[in-house]
Amino acid sequence: MDPTQLLKGVLDLAVLAVLRDEDGYGYDILRRLRAAGLEDVGDASVYGTLRRLFNNGLLNSYVVPSDEGPHRKYYALNAAGRTELQRSGKVWSGFASIMDDLLRERGKA
Repeated sequence: MDPTQLLKGVLDLAVLAVLRDEDGYGYDILRRLRAAGLEDVGDASVYGTLRRLFNNGLLNSYVVPSDEGPHRKYYALNAAGRTELQRSGKVWSGFASIMDDLLRERGKA
């Protein structure tokens, strides 16, 4: 099974989860996703996901000046994003539970 295909289906949820407790800028979010175990996530995928989530009204953004280079665009989860995180998290948990049950049953046969 190709993990990159699985990742495409859950990247929105993963990004929302990473932003749940702390705002972040693009590279920081990418780094946190990789540190959490999603090593195969690509830069372009994360930046595209951030733009899409922002355009869909699930994230707010703001710019923070940087002394070490260009200003950084930070993303923050807003109320709609928190609601989507809860909804999508429940969908994922249900799906993961079904898959766990299927795999457990196959292992018994």
